[in-house]
Amino acid sequence: MRRRALALTITLVSIISVSLFVAIEWFNNERQSSPEFFVGVEFAYGDVSDCKDLVDQVKNYTNLFVVGLPEISLNQTLLNSTCDYIYEAGLSFIVLFVAPIKYNYNPCLWIIQASQKYRDKFLGAYRIDEPGGLQLDNSTFRFVQEAKNYTIAAETYVKSLNDHLVMEQWLYSGVRMFTADYGLYWFDYKAGYNTVLAEFGWNHSRTLNVALCRGAAIVQNKD
Repeated sequence: MRRRALALTITLVSIISVSLFVAIEWFNNERQSSPEFFVGVEFAYGDVSDCKDLVDQVKNYTNLFVVGLPEISLNQTLLNSTCDYIYEAGLSFIVLFVAPIKYNYNPCLWIIQASQKYRDKFLGAYRIDEPGGLQLDNSTFRFVQEAKNYTIAAETYVKSLNDHLVMEQWLYSGVRMFTADYGLYWFDYKAGYNTVLAEFGWNHSRTLNVALCRGAAIVQNKD
């Protein structure tokens, strides 16, 4: 009886040990294969000094920084200094670029060099803030001024926005294109963006915004 009990105990311990080992391996593999989750802030007001101060404030609990101040991206010296600082802080980052005609340096060349210099920390370029929101709010800068029906409006919106992005592909060739919006996510993706960030604000439903944006991304095989 003692031998049988001892054998049973050894067997149970072995099964538990193997199960625990398998569970740990599975957890580690799942964690390594899961996509990285980004959470961070956008800097859009102030100067380079303020930007670096904000990096210092958030670097210990965020992993993403969006350089959203045009004055920085328009000045290559300021842009290099800012991106170096963000990179050395260990944060991933996205840079807002405005209309190509405003630059006194070659943004295309800068982007190629940045991709090599900062590698996976440079996530891509932010272009045209809230294009869907501009349309929904009837902004002067909306892409569809008038249309006979919703189908034509949708087609016009997608084509007009795509024309802007395609026209600038010489500028952003090979780089991921980002925007943030609070509506028309499906059509933003259709126009060519790689990633659309869903905005939370006003009395909008966060659940609905996330569902609409995520659904559009999944169906169109985007992020």
